[in-house]
Amino acid sequence: MEQLPKATVQQFIKSTTNGDMKCSNEFVTQVMSMAREYIQLVSDQANTICLENGKKTISGEFFYKSIQKLRLEGQIPFLKEIEEEIKEEVNVKNQNKARFQDEEHLRQLEEQQKELYEKAKLENYKHVIDEEDNSKPRKTLNLQFDQEEGDLQ
Repeated sequence: MEQLPKATVQQFIKSTTNGDMKCSNEFVTQVMSMAREYIQLVSDQANTICLENGKKTISGEFFYKSIQKLRLEGQIPFLKEIEEEIKEEVNVKNQNKARFQDEEHLRQLEEQQKELYEKAKLENYKHVIDEEDNSKPRKTLNLQFDQEEGDLQ
């Protein structure tokens, strides 16, 4: 079986300890080994249950049955919470993806961007005027911005 990415495991361990603890390489290696073994056991059991049911695709149902068969039922509530969090994240990602495929939404974002650009340009102009000394003749800097190309003319 392939190795789990060591950096990912270290990052996971660090996040669970709030970064307050340092971990030896030996500890990280043991965690990786245990995680690999856990995945192997659950996967093998889920595969067996799947085949016994005449199916070719391991589903979440077979995952939870394998957890029960391995007598790890105490983990199920925690695993269900994680499953819900993952489903929520996937839904949010799908919603965001759909929003950026919607032409009306993209048009609205473009309009907002133009408005923000104009507002920033006005604020910058006001700032320049406020900094000028009223006793000195005003010198104007005539810069024109080409919005489409963003180049100074």
